[in-house]
Amino acid sequence: MPGFNPPRWKKVRFRIWTQSFDKKGKMMKNLMYTSIGVLLVVLITACAATPKLSQEQVLSQNQQIASLDKGLKDARAQGADYLAPEGYKAAAAQLDRAISEAASGRSDAANTAARAGLSGLKKVGRDVEQSKDLLREVLAARTRAMKAGAATLYRKDTADLEADLRSTTAMVEEGRLEDVKKRRPKLIAGYEQLELISLKEGMVDTAKATLKKAEQNRAPKYAPKTYKQAEEELALALSVLDADRTKTDKANVHAARAKWLAERSIGITELIRDFDRRDYTREDVVLWYQGQLSEIAEPLGKALPFDSANRSVVLGMQSSVQELINQRDETAMARSQYEQELSLTEEQKGAIDKVEAMFTASEATVYQQRKNVLISAHGLRFPTGGSELESDNFVLLNKITKAIDTFPGSTIRVSGHTDSTGSDAVNMKLSEERAGKVARFLTEVGGVAGDRIAVYGYGESRPVASNETTAGRSANRRVEVLIENP
Repeated sequence: MPGFNPPRWKKVRFRIWTQSFDKKGKMMKNLMYTSIGVLLVVLITACAATPKLSQEQVLSQNQQIASLDKGLKDARAQGADYLAPEGYKAAAAQLDRAISEAASGRSDAANTAARAGLSGLKKVGRDVEQSKDLLREVLAARTRAMKAGAATLYRKDTADLEADLRSTTAMVEEGRLEDVKKRRPKLIAGYEQLELISLKEGMVDTAKATLKKAEQNRAPKYAPKTYKQAEEELALALSVLDADRTKTDKANVHAARAKWLAERSIGITELIRDFDRRDYTREDVVLWYQGQLSEIAEPLGKALPFDSANRSVVLGMQSSVQELINQRDETAMARSQYEQELSLTEEQKGAIDKVEAMFTASEATVYQQRKNVLISAHGLRFPTGGSELESDNFVLLNKITKAIDTFPGSTIRVSGHTDSTGSDAVNMKLSEERAGKVARFLTEVGGVAGDRIAVYGYGESRPVASNETTAGRSANRRVEVLIENP
């Protein structure tokens, strides 16, 4: 408005208002740009990222990976995590890799990892069985220690011993069977000691817990006599400890009995309640009992005489079991005598170790077969289709002679072997001739008495490797020298 001149305080307010509007406008503009940028990043990321599959989806869509997952679970149930720890760990790593690759859409890599894991599990199974066989007594002692509560009462000692067990079973995987045998006594003693101290420490508390469980299962109602006996044994254990805290052995006898009776009362309770649910008559109960006896006696191959008095049935089974026990004892005695006859003296062990050290890997492989020693001389060289010994074989043949001299009272079996190239008849003749030439060297050059040596030819019938590969055929072309000790 012409000539309008507002007061000074109004001019100041107007200027502040316009500056404020400018600042808010810039803030809104910046906020808008920032929001657009964030939105673009989110959209680009969402478009670029491929959604990964979950583990459940991978297992449901890939049969090989699912088979490996199940195989690992089955192997763990058989104790593979401590009976074949390295192989189990390797197979588990392949499963993790297979799942990761499959989740990212790399199916070829996933299947390769799954196949490797499944292949490894086959060896794991063999190693588990061998560990069970070699460490049978160790595993029995371990089971008893765990049952006594060692893992809870003495965690560190148990963990240390479990680590020793795993390192021992890893030796099984490596084929170090003699080292495994040497470690058995220490492992057995360790687990037996754990069992003993765990029983002394925890038996009373374990008995109390078992009685509590029996009470919760309504044993006082269904098995009152057995449950009462358990209570009485526990009371005796507590009274012994109250009188003298040092008499743990005596207290543990009563506590162990209390636990056993409490567990028995639970079993009786479950059986009676099952009979009640099925509405069994007394005759049904007797028939069930006779059926149980029949299942027990089935391996004996004899039908039980249920047309006789029950006492006769029981005595007949007792007689059959006693007969089996006698046979077992006789077999064990015969086996012990046989093993004593085959056991090695320290001198013999030293001689075998000496022979093993004589040969390089390219010359021969030495195997111990109880008292005997087998030298598989795959390093001997013969002309193609021929049996003549060339001079470059003399070093190896002299070593074989020295090995034989290490066992002066032995007899020698020299056997020739070929690969599958050529006919059976040609290979058989060639293997006999090559074995014969080696035997002749041992007698004429090595000085081994001829009446100690027997010669055999097996042709291609006893391969030690696949004839489908060059390396396999080379391994099959060999002469074996078996040193048989008395």
